[in-house]
Amino acid sequence: MVHALAVSLIIGALVLAGLALVTAALNRRVGVLLLGAAAVGEAGLLVQVVWAIVRLAGGARPTGGMAVFIGYLAGSLVILPIAALWGLGERSRWGPVVVAAGFLVTAVLIVRMQQVWHG
Repeated sequence: MVHALAVSLIIGALVLAGLALVTAALNRRVGVLLLGAAAVGEAGLLVQVVWAIVRLAGGARPTGGMAVFIGYLAGSLVILPIAALWGLGERSRWGPVVVAAGFLVTAVLIVRMQQVWHG
């Protein structure tokens, strides 16, 4: 796991969750800004996943268990796209709340991946 990237992704996800909640408080729908933010977050997660796969292929192993780590790794890739699509489909103020929840879950998954990797 790339620690600096993980920290950046966690901070970014928390900031973007706040942005999504502000959007919901203003009674606005999911727009291009939130969708773009989700796409950038997903790109960062893809970099983290590729790096983890390279490390695993090189013989490195998570100290907290391989199955748990792989589960968090796979889960981290599907949360933001699902939240973005669900939020886009929800045409009320709850759409941005769904996206905010996706960002929060992503932050927690990254923290857990760091914990499982380092033990």
